[in-house]
Formats: sequence, structure tokens, C-alpha cells
Amino acid sequence: MDMVRAQKALEELQIVTRIIYSGQIPTIKPSSTLLIRNVKPSDDRPFIRKDASGQALFYIVEGEAGVDIGQPERIIVEKNNSVGEMSMVSTVLNALDETVNIGSRTADVYAEEQLKMIVFNYSALVDILKDPDPELRGVRGQVMISLNRIMFKKLMEVNDNFLHILTGYGLEQNAEQTPFPVQLIDGLNLFMKKMRTIPKLNVVPHELRGVLIREGEPNSEIIFMQEGTVKISREVEDALTEQKEKIELNIISAPAVLGESSLLNLGSISTTQAEVVDKVFGYRIAVQSLLRHLQRYPDLFTHFFLLMLELNYFRTVNMMKKTTELG
Repeated sequence: MDMVRAQKALEELQIVTRIIYSGQIPTIKPSSTLLIRNVKPSDDRPFIRKDASGQALFYIVEGEAGVDIGQPERIIVEKNNSVGEMSMVSTVLNALDETVNIGSRTADVYAEEQLKMIVFNYSALVDILKDPDPELRGVRGQVMISLNRIMFKKLMEVNDNFLHILTGYGLEQNAEQTPFPVQLIDGLNLFMKKMRTIPKLNVVPHELRGVLIREGEPNSEIIFMQEGTVKISREVEDALTEQKEKIELNIISAPAVLGESSLLNLGSISTTQAEVVDKVFGYRIAVQSLLRHLQRYPDLFTHFFLLMLELNYFRTVNMMKKTTELG
């Protein structure tokens, strides 16, 4: 892929990423990658079909969409939100590893009202990430960062919906361990092994105790777990009693990476809490230090962001599955 086309696709991806996070919509100059689309309401014909192929991400400017992932009622996605993130990330993961076969669309999506949407065609991203040209390394790295930001935002929204249904119906649940594919686990182990060979990084695994990440507090570190188990929880307010209670979302076993929100937005406020269940051995690294060292090793840099993308994809899939089981 030529650099001009790659830079154009990256710029438009970054525009979409900023829109998703800020809700501020700039003037869109239509192109083959980015355009405005209107969809008429339909109760029985989804404009996104589950398991169908597709290479578009949709951001809702006006109207509401209904997402059906198998739960009793459609999840309503209001304006200033996006749909199609899961398909985009699964397409990228399949393209980067041809041995992986992740389903594309994970839900049927309907226009509940007249929709006005920004549509981002992400086919160029696949071309960028698969192109081995060393000149595109910087572009590939920026693409992976934007994809991670979008996927992390999606995970937070899925968590919100799970908690909304759980508390709204007065249901009880016990957090279960999130299963990750063997290939992802092997990739994490390999990355951590390689990372410890970086000169001057001074990574020494040791026991980590107590609360590793506190909800509601800024965090500027990433935690790499080599052994042990942590519990991910979040505090919510009971709709009836108006009292706050802690809800367990996930049990995560090593190898794993925690605190990725600080990587995507340095010093951001943590929306969940992570605390040790069993003995955890691993290490903390300041985000700025990690990025400074990884930038000297472009392949390792890309490998890290790919692993983060996979981790949050499978975390999101797991939370969507738990949401459907609530019904």
C-alpha cells in the first residue's frame, strides 16, 4: 500500500476514534472510507446481520439502533454511540493471523428510528496491517493504538449494559473466570519473556498483593501478571435502595495484562477495581517507560498492541455472553 493512501486511512480512523470518545462531530468530507448514511426504521430487517460479512463501523449521529445479541430485549444504542466495533476488530485479528477464525458480526442491529450515521469503511486498515513494508511501521503502530482505544470503549459499554440489566432485574451472579484462547495465552507468555530481555527495562517479577488497581483513582501503570488470579469488580448504585454495592465482573488468571486504560489515556480514572484472589506474581511498569522502551523495537511494539486488542476482544465477547445468560 502506498504511504499517501495509508496516511489517509489512518487520519480518518483517528477522526472516528476522536468522535467515539468525545461525541464532537467535525465536518465530514465524504470519501471511499468515510461517509454519511441514512437508514429508515425497520423492526424486522436489520441493517447489520449477525454472522454476515461486512467492513464498516457505524457511529450514530441521530436516532436509535437496537442490538440483538440473544437477550430478552434489544439493547438500545442511542445517538453519539457506535456499532460494528466487534466486526472491525475480529476482521483485523483474522487478517493478521490466518490460523484464527473469529466470527464477524456478533449481533443483529436494527434501526429503531430514522438513523443518520457516520460510516467508516475499515478495509484499508487490513491492507495496512498486512503490508510488511518497513516504511509503514509507524502507521501500523498508530492504527493499532486507535483500534485498542475503540475496543476498550466498547468493553466499558458492554460492562455498563451487563450491570444495568443485573441491577435492574435484581439478579445475583458470581463472577466466573474469563476463558482465553490457548493461542492468546501463549502469545502473552512469549511477549513477557521477550520484554524481560530489553536492556535497561529492569523487569523483575515479584509478588503483588491486595488491590492492584483502585476504582475511581488515576492510574499510570500497566500490570503484567505471570502467575495468580485477580478479581475485577465495580461499584454500582442499587436502583431501589440507592445504596452502593460492589459487583464482581470477572475473574482473570495469569498470564494477563491489567491497567490498559492508562496506556490509551495516560492518568485516566480507573472504572473498575482489580484485587488479588490467589498469589499474583508479576510486575508493574509506568506506561511512559514501557512505551519509550517498546518504541525501540517496532515489531515488539506492534505485537504488544495486537495482544491488547485480542485480550479486550475476548473480554468483550465474554461479557456479551454473560449478558445474554441473564435472561
